[in-house]
Amino acid sequence: MTDQYPDEQLVAKNLPSFTQEPPLNETRTEFTPQACLAILGAFFAMFCSVGYTNAFGVFQEYYSHTILSSHSASSISWLGSFNIFCLFGGTLISGFLNDKYGPRIILWTGSVIVLFALFMTSLCQTYYQLFLAQALLQGIGISLIMLPAIVVISQHFTRHRGLSLGIIVSGSSLGGVIWPIILRQLLTRIGFGWTVRTVAFIQLPLLLTCCLTIRAPKSHGPKEKLALNFRCVLDPTLILLAIGLFFVYLGLFTLFFYITSYATSLGLDDNLAYYLISILNAASLFGRILPGLLADRIGAYNVMVPAAALSGLICCCWTAVSSMAGVIILALAYGFASGALISLQGACAAVVVQPHDYGIAMGAVMSILSIAGLVGTPINGQILAHWGYLGVSLFSGFALFIGASVMCIARFGLRREIWAKV
Repeated sequence: MTDQYPDEQLVAKNLPSFTQEPPLNETRTEFTPQACLAILGAFFAMFCSVGYTNAFGVFQEYYSHTILSSHSASSISWLGSFNIFCLFGGTLISGFLNDKYGPRIILWTGSVIVLFALFMTSLCQTYYQLFLAQALLQGIGISLIMLPAIVVISQHFTRHRGLSLGIIVSGSSLGGVIWPIILRQLLTRIGFGWTVRTVAFIQLPLLLTCCLTIRAPKSHGPKEKLALNFRCVLDPTLILLAIGLFFVYLGLFTLFFYITSYATSLGLDDNLAYYLISILNAASLFGRILPGLLADRIGAYNVMVPAAALSGLICCCWTAVSSMAGVIILALAYGFASGALISLQGACAAVVVQPHDYGIAMGAVMSILSIAGLVGTPINGQILAHWGYLGVSLFSGFALFIGASVMCIARFGLRREIWAKV
């Protein structure tokens, strides 16, 4: 029996150069009505799931002055970190279920869980209640929404995969822009409970839209392959990608969680400091779409590696900034540079597996990232308590550098030629 998964030499042979023209039979547009509707639904899915998670920095600052004022910054950050752990850790299961049964039932289940978690969070008054509702339950729901959205778009698009994934993942950036503004305005006006309930009412029609529009292409229906083969997760390139992204995620979200508190520690304007998360995510929106266009031209790995290295460099220079103008420039630069690290990880995984195995492959990679998401921010919290923001910036920066190095090894493992499209 022949092996259905190509070895590295076959994969490398099929990787084109930067200038290679697509075959004539690939000139037909991939942007069909079904695919465009899937992009719309997936965009809303990312806006409501990861986009809302990106706004945790507002809760971090709010909790430290209100209902969790007796807890340390590190313990509060565990709420966000455990949410990310559940978000990525649950993707292994949701990826398997997506490949087995299709996205519909998973999206409906995840949407119900997310909305229920929001209403439960609005009633919380203690740390353990917030841990169960906001960190655990909401994280599980988000994992069931996020992965099917990414997998379905990867199945719809091949030539424009980088662009299409960049568009939908930019939904999380837009959420990271809008949700902090909404939260900041409502928390001071109507209180914590009704603020979170308002978020749930906003997300309800958006999640309904994503459940109705995200459909897998007919060629990748759930009945096509009933017996799933887990051998794809043992691909050496996929393993190296997972290891590289593990180190990347140790430092990736540090600025997302701590840029507001860093600005306030400098004595800068509190009101403007709260909008830094929105500024960072606004830059990240462009950083997720534009690198996707470039990746379709030169390859996902050829964009991911420099983006990780540049993000690490910016992190290492973090504490050299001491003015509000400098902090804003920092947010813009890091948001744009780090955007590709989020939007292109699915495209990198899709290079080495078959389309009907995208779910299990991406779920396996993201489940490894869940460990980094769990420990990364609390480690930074402990470093902050002992060595200040300089220690935090160096730890995060070097973690990103290590991740870039490992992904560089994966890239040249696929194709050694410098100018190859990988």
